[in-house]
Amino acid sequence: MTNYVKQLRTKFEKVADKEVADGAAAYMRNQFEFLGIKTPLRRELCKDLVSASKNLSEKEIIVLCKELWAQPEREFQYVACDILAKNAKRLSPSYIKRDAKWFITNKSWWDSVDSIQTSVEVVVAANPELEATMFEWIKSKNIWLVRSALIHQLTLRDKTNSTRLFALCELQTEEKEFFIAKGLGWALRSYSYIEPKAVKKFIKDHPELTPLAKREGMKAINRKSTS
Repeated sequence: MTNYVKQLRTKFEKVADKEVADGAAAYMRNQFEFLGIKTPLRRELCKDLVSASKNLSEKEIIVLCKELWAQPEREFQYVACDILAKNAKRLSPSYIKRDAKWFITNKSWWDSVDSIQTSVEVVVAANPELEATMFEWIKSKNIWLVRSALIHQLTLRDKTNSTRLFALCELQTEEKEFFIAKGLGWALRSYSYIEPKAVKKFIKDHPELTPLAKREGMKAINRKSTS
């Protein structure tokens, strides 16, 4: 274990809270261990490490984040996601093709996958050739890669590549798996703040979409129409 992780573990263990840990574990269907550190405190305790990561090379960042990923408690994976997000603008295309894919498909659940989205979004937006990788992910048998492809432009708003967004969604319109359908609807809802008519048309043109995907995609549009 590197000094970075040792020091962080020491900080974390001093403030571990079993009651909080038990609640967090139950919320995540008891798939992961937790120390029991709420997000604001966790971010305060790891801010020095996140800041120091800006002085590391990309290779060093990935090594550090994989070591954090190897820790049994979920809070360490959250720190890794924070580090990747903080350094997203410095990550190369190979991060998407190799490392992001690894983080998405190891210890996978919606919490880590959706947190990795931040770094994926930044790197793909800066490297248009990575569109091909998103179309590889959308056809994957791994639900988390599919979800990641769908939501990879989530906060780009008016910079969203709408052609890509709708093309990716179109490949999963019949999918009933909860996290994929939810992710598809989420991606549409996010874009509906910019182009509600285009999203409404897409949903109308694809009656095979699950009720969940339709509901999520139309949520902002319906809210605005009733306000």
